[in-house]
Amino acid sequence: MDKPRVFLAYLGLVFNVAGGAGALLGVYLIAFLGHTELAEIGRADGVGYLFVCVGLCIVAAGVVLARYAKHM
Repeated sequence: MDKPRVFLAYLGLVFNVAGGAGALLGVYLIAFLGHTELAEIGRADGVGYLFVCVGLCIVAAGVVLARYAKHM
């Protein structure tokens, strides 16, 4: 196996783990901290929805990256 292929596979794995953690953090913010104000950023549920959406997009990018590394 060549180095770029392994690097892309590990990068895809890191994207999947980071995106999943972000999505789970978003679910936590929505479910348990609903109407709490978060340090002048906004309500916790609004920030939670943002984390869920961005986290799932990062997971999708990780899957695409891993599939590209597999078929490279």
